[in-house]
Amino acid sequence: MKITVDGPAGSGKSYIAKGISLELGIPYLETGLAYRAVGFLLLKQEEGLEEVSWERIQPLLSRIEILPDIGKTRIFIDGLEVKEELLRSEEVGRAASVVGTVPQFREYINELFRRLIGNRQAVVEGRDAGTHIFPEADIKLFITASPEERARRRWKQLMDQGIEADMKEILEKILERDKRDREREKYPFRPAEDAIVIDTTNIGPEESLEMALSVVRKAEDGKAP
Repeated sequence: MKITVDGPAGSGKSYIAKGISLELGIPYLETGLAYRAVGFLLLKQEEGLEEVSWERIQPLLSRIEILPDIGKTRIFIDGLEVKEELLRSEEVGRAASVVGTVPQFREYINELFRRLIGNRQAVVEGRDAGTHIFPEADIKLFITASPEERARRRWKQLMDQGIEADMKEILEKILERDKRDREREKYPFRPAEDAIVIDTTNIGPEESLEMALSVVRKAEDGKAP
């Protein structure tokens, strides 16, 4: 069974995707970590992020290895596993968003994801997993929440880590990224037509996961979600 879990940052899709992977005991591919790995390497270059092109990205790709695992996705750079927290910073997240605007990279990485998973069972999380990477997936979930709630969650996450953050600035960045992703000429961000939408604005992570697992169980039982 292939399950795709799409949605914007802060919607709770990672918690849900990991939970499904652990519950079913099947590999979990977090597609966004590939973008973050490339962004991480770009930030180490002197050129910055003003001119991010396929020509700059392409030489970096041979240095990155992606390994889907149960409940997590492991990233290796130059043969060494990268600590997840290094890829989770705000700076790397912004770089990953810029990487996502390069059409040739999206085409390359989507094909790589398809080869990685092949005919295996998997939970694939992203922003276009159900629309462009695995449109044939057995179950497509789209997890969403209001921009204000997503900003609040990110703010709380940073504060819990002892990082000072401004709620208004976080919300502005979320709205900016949402707009950029929606208006991409290629691969615009949107739910798959047959996706099941779960709005987590007013519900907690455990309830959100249980709603998603309910959809999976019904599909396993041969019932329409």
